[in-house]
Amino acid sequence: MPRLLSTVLICALTAFHVPTECQAADPVRVACVGDSITEGVGTQNPKTDSYPAKLQEILGAGWNVQNFGVGGRTMLRKADPFDHHPALSSNPAIVIIALGTNDSKTPIWSGHKQEFVGDYVAMIKEFQALPSHPKVWACLPAPAFPGNWGITEDVIRDEVIPAIKQAAQMTGIGLIDLHTPLLENKALFPDTVHPNGEGAKRIAELVAAAIKTR
Repeated sequence: MPRLLSTVLICALTAFHVPTECQAADPVRVACVGDSITEGVGTQNPKTDSYPAKLQEILGAGWNVQNFGVGGRTMLRKADPFDHHPALSSNPAIVIIALGTNDSKTPIWSGHKQEFVGDYVAMIKEFQALPSHPKVWACLPAPAFPGNWGITEDVIRDEVIPAIKQAAQMTGIGLIDLHTPLLENKALFPDTVHPNGEGAKRIAELVAAAIKTR
């Protein structure tokens, strides 16, 4: 009997045990770690219009994208630190870190910027130590136009981004540039910080293009 026909018959007749070759592959778990931009603030409906939601649409059924974005959170642990333990517990295969925008606020950055790289490296290593051994990506923050709520584009461009690049280099992870490709898209950021639905979709496209190469 040909092997293909044999496999089909076994799959059809086995009631209580499904052979490995008959099982669908588990979805690739993606943890999106970030602040209000990841959460979806600025979009009409964060559940459907945030960048992680759009990323799920782009990637399709073979992927499971989870949104761990929380508004106002920083990478710096002495400011408003992101609690990454829920994301750790999701045992992801891929982690997308998009933090640093709120760190650019003058009182936060001027007081603690020397600790930013160390805090970033510590978070990366916690994810890398998971049993799932995820591939971790660091996002360069989207531009501010020029900013709001104390968030400042000059600090993002000239200080936060170089610090993120340094943390990525120290840990051997990949970078996703959300800054340069969006510099000419001010209209997608109506409040000068948060992307609208179209902006979130563009971010999702940039993230998808990177992680599909894994």
